[in-house]
Amino acid sequence: MKTGFYTFSFLLCTALGLLCPPPAVAAGDAFSPGQVIRYEGKTRISQKVGDEKPQGDSYQCTLLSINETSPEGVNTILAVRELVPEGGGGSPVASFDILESGKDSGFKARETSIELETPHQMIGIYLPLRLEIPRVKLQGEPHHEVLILNQIPVRIRCASSTSEVRGGGSYVSSISNADKATFDFRGNKATLNKWEESYTSDKKTGVINRISINYEMSVSINDNLITLSLICDLEAKEITTLEKTPVLAKGLAAFRKAAAVFADMKPSTETRPLVAAAGKLLDDSPWSALARASRTHLDAFVETFESDDAGKLLAKILGKPAPDFTLAGLDGKQVNFRKETAGKVTLLSFWGYG
Repeated sequence: MKTGFYTFSFLLCTALGLLCPPPAVAAGDAFSPGQVIRYEGKTRISQKVGDEKPQGDSYQCTLLSINETSPEGVNTILAVRELVPEGGGGSPVASFDILESGKDSGFKARETSIELETPHQMIGIYLPLRLEIPRVKLQGEPHHEVLILNQIPVRIRCASSTSEVRGGGSYVSSISNADKATFDFRGNKATLNKWEESYTSDKKTGVINRISINYEMSVSINDNLITLSLICDLEAKEITTLEKTPVLAKGLAAFRKAAAVFADMKPSTETRPLVAAAGKLLDDSPWSALARASRTHLDAFVETFESDDAGKLLAKILGKPAPDFTLAGLDGKQVNFRKETAGKVTLLSFWGYG
């Protein structure tokens, strides 16, 4: 990866990740418990500064979609994304998201690998997570909210169309921006020049067997016009079930064991053997992205929580109840922290200290 491009992309991702949380991710209406789809393809992001020649990076990519229904009747999707650099440079990375069905809002992310995990953010930039045809809102003018660089929500006025593929077995649904959209990027005016999405679906099953996303944005920073573009194309290479793929079923069980230990914030000495077990089952299979996601998760955990004293301290308190205390408010009344904040998302700001 080019140094300048690497730095620019990750500064965008890291800075915006704190300001713009990812929105809900929806899944297809054709939910089938036990269904597994493996998409493969290529993705590329290019950067052009002024009149210079565009530079960028290309990846072979994989998207696994694993559908399941819990004993309580909740539909979930395990979505695994993997990027393998073309040209032999760099290291492959993978990450996962767990999506859970809601009553009225389709599927939403229930948990991700590690919120501080840079690879997870990077994968979202290069390989947007799409598991259904977006629902265009028709109130007033047709509009749709899209994500730039996986973090910046931009509302576009859009045009949509559906056409039948020659042969009659599939249809293509397309969404594109009807005009350019402007948005604020860290105090700079940015423009979404182009946004196009297309989904090829099977008429009988509703399964999406091809996904294409193409967009271009430009922003002026320090008097330099920077243009970024993404081209991502995925095709379903295998549609099967867990019942028909015992290797994947066993590997998924091993993956879950490792994920449960990660969720409990156990040290890497406990998770490493479980991650290795998943790799032993899956590395030589078409489902190797799942094992790589577990390894990427482990590496990110070690880097975030075990590489320095600050991380080790964070690991001890993350997910634990905050200590209780009582202090006097500005009006002189005593305020108990737990009593006042029970059931609420709370931000503590310490100011005027010392």
